[in-house]
Amino acid sequence: MMNNQYKYKFLKYTLITVLLYTWNFSITAQNVSVNNTDITTENENSTNVIILEDPGSNNQTTNDASSNTKGEVKNKDVQETETSKFIAEDLTSGGWTLKSVEAKQYNGINITKWDIRNNDVTANCSWKDMLEIVHTIESGFKWQDPPEYMKPGEYLNLEAIYTNIDYSTTANISTGIKMFFGKAGSDYKNPEANSIEVLKLTKSNKQYANEVKKGFFYAPKTYFDKNNLCQLIIDCYVGKDHYVTTYTYEYTP
Repeated sequence: MMNNQYKYKFLKYTLITVLLYTWNFSITAQNVSVNNTDITTENENSTNVIILEDPGSNNQTTNDASSNTKGEVKNKDVQETETSKFIAEDLTSGGWTLKSVEAKQYNGINITKWDIRNNDVTANCSWKDMLEIVHTIESGFKWQDPPEYMKPGEYLNLEAIYTNIDYSTTANISTGIKMFFGKAGSDYKNPEANSIEVLKLTKSNKQYANEVKKGFFYAPKTYFDKNNLCQLIIDCYVGKDHYVTTYTYEYTP
């Protein structure tokens, strides 16, 4: 009888040890290694999300993070104060003329390769996890040429096409394209409160089917700030890597 009890206890503790080891191994396997640098995971809305961020940011102290947050709040307050001082008046004549086009890459983690053909862009993002398993997201983005001239308040539309070429990962990485009008010098990540959204097309590991989307909007009826310029921002992204095209318009009465 005593031998049976010892056998039972031994099997019980052995099973618990195996379960704990397996659980710890699965958690460790969620970590991602990019260029021999570990990328951390986070639990966001009860889903394991791979955070593809600049490895240098991991060296910031808590005080630095707190200081940056305060700085961001201060800058936001300044922006809101400047916006509140500016009184926009309706534009009743003239129009917006396209003056320039500029495109830039903003690669937060710098693991995305961009194949660019004007307004037809392919993004290839690939990395290895700690088990040397290769994860790949390859997305195609294409958008309609914006108008060269717009009358204030004119009802227009722009079309964007997302093509899924490859989404071989269980990590929840967002990919997509967004468009908006804002003041000259607008931040592609944080549009101002008075910006005009044209469209948003977002994909993830839960839904990445091909999609064509058309965004409807009214051409700016007022200035965004004290100058006579505005910009249409088109942001294609995979995780924290972005390809941003900026169309600058000038208003003439």
